[in-house]
Amino acid sequence: MTVVSDLEQDWQTWHAAREQDLDTDYGWLSIAAFDWLPSAPTALPGLPGRWWADAERAHVRAEGELTLGGEPVHGETAASVAEAGSLSWLLHGDRLAELVLRGGRYAVRQRDPRTATRRDFTGVPTYPVDPDWIVRGYYTPYATPQKVEVSTARDDLRQHVTAVGTVHVALGGSAYELVATAAGSGRLALSFHDKTNGEETAPWRTVTTGIVERDQSVLIDFNRTINLPFAFTAYGTCPAPVAGNRLGLPVTAGEKKVR
Repeated sequence: MTVVSDLEQDWQTWHAAREQDLDTDYGWLSIAAFDWLPSAPTALPGLPGRWWADAERAHVRAEGELTLGGEPVHGETAASVAEAGSLSWLLHGDRLAELVLRGGRYAVRQRDPRTATRRDFTGVPTYPVDPDWIVRGYYTPYATPQKVEVSTARDDLRQHVTAVGTVHVALGGSAYELVATAAGSGRLALSFHDKTNGEETAPWRTVTTGIVERDQSVLIDFNRTINLPFAFTAYGTCPAPVAGNRLGLPVTAGEKKVR
């Protein structure tokens, strides 16, 4: 009989939920296209209508082929969204036209429940769970959050992330200082490069920490390191780690590259 530790059981439950979340109708596996909106009305591949954007809003002109809130769109409709945000805007059948604003530019990202990416999904490969990859770091918050410009998964896009402080952590006999962003509920997100990137893993990955304790210590379980959306689709806009968030060892924990 195989005995599964509490650590492994908890991880299996967490990762099953993670894969289920990826494989929803409009999850990250459903992305089928990404198009920057031009300044003049233009057709977008895969969608009816004419699409464009100005400095304030995105616009589309259609004649009943698109629906908004279940009602056909006749004529022009417009919408806006916050920087780095997204809006489930319009439907063409069950294909979703999602509005996003990235680097001050509007784009439409299409999500289709029937993409080959989703149809062929068999799960995300991972390294074996290893308790040695659960470590404690120490958080030093900034006096005020800082906007930091980073590269992204797209060559034609740079974005800003809001850094809230640094996490000091010892790994493999070396000390590292990683710039953190807020992950909500008192937790931190650490995006990082490491020596597995390229062959075994995506170009970068991210891990969400435990809650920051009163003494500013924070638990980091690298077994829960995950791929960002760009690892599953050619249409991701994911921000890269802040310069310097590079670990000088192979982090053989968490999710591997999706083949």
